[in-house]
Amino acid sequence: MRSSITIFLIGLVLGSTLGIGGLWTQVVQPAYQQIKELKDEQGIMREALSEAGQTLREVAGSLRGEAAPAPEPIPGGAIAPRSSLTPEGTAPRTTESLRTTELQPTDRRAIADKLDALAVKLDTVKSEK
Repeated sequence: MRSSITIFLIGLVLGSTLGIGGLWTQVVQPAYQQIKELKDEQGIMREALSEAGQTLREVAGSLRGEAAPAPEPIPGGAIAPRSSLTPEGTAPRTTESLRTTELQPTDRRAIADKLDALAVKLDTVKSEK
């Protein structure tokens, strides 16, 4: 009777030790590794959010700043005298085609405000996590 109880206790101790070891290698270690990888990815994403917010603020600031007007085109013959090799009409007479693609100041401010709002959203998402 005593030997069977001893054998039972030894089996119980060995079984529980092997069970705990199995749990450690099959559950705890892989979970720890995945948590570590997720934390690393989270750090990378936070850094990306910070850089994106900073870039959005810089672009918004440059949009709000006064943009330099488009340079006037150089008239034909101003650099080199006209000759038979210099055709007429090589330079545009007006810059209307260039001016139509420029943004108006109100458009610039509206776009800059939208960019700032996006930067604020990125900051709030970054601080919530």
